[in-house]
Amino acid sequence: MSNSPADAGVKLTFSRKAQLKPYTLKAGYQVTVPDSWALAYDRSDKADLGTQAFFGNFNTFETLSIFKQQRPENAAELSPAQLLEAVLAEQRNNQSTFGFDVVSPTPAPRVPDAADGSPGSTTYYDAEYELAICRGLAEEGSAGRRRCVGPNDMDLQIVSRRFYQTFALQGDFIYIVRGSSTTEMWQDVGAAATQAVQSFRLAQA
Repeated sequence: MSNSPADAGVKLTFSRKAQLKPYTLKAGYQVTVPDSWALAYDRSDKADLGTQAFFGNFNTFETLSIFKQQRPENAAELSPAQLLEAVLAEQRNNQSTFGFDVVSPTPAPRVPDAADGSPGSTTYYDAEYELAICRGLAEEGSAGRRRCVGPNDMDLQIVSRRFYQTFALQGDFIYIVRGSSTTEMWQDVGAAATQAVQSFRLAQA
């Protein structure tokens, strides 16, 4: 188990603010989240790609999502940074995205212990990024300026969110876990989101 100062700092900061609640999901994934975060759904036993499970505190919009994507055919030839670009491509290129900034473009690798405490064999790659997103309809305005439009052609505020993410490759898939909050709240909840994301373990292959 990792005992780095950074990991210890996360645990100490978070332990003063909330209790932790462990979950074992239908596919055998394990994750520990704040007890104020509810499990909205668990579809991890389905063969479908996309969102596998979703947790959140829906009063403060703190969330944790678990995704499954198809592994790129050339994954073995890609560097961690290139894999990160592939993982983030959908959010970066989404029409509703108004800004995208990767805080750590070279993902940091971890090989944590398995859920049962035995030495781990799966590498997880961590990264952090910020996303500015339109919750309405993105339209092209005058002079090429994009607008975030709501009902009655009303301009909506663009929401900025901070994400801490990890991803791991297993079999034919990439598994992605993202913890997030509004950028304004990140100073208060970032440690919680980081710890929750880093607690995630895939089922042993």
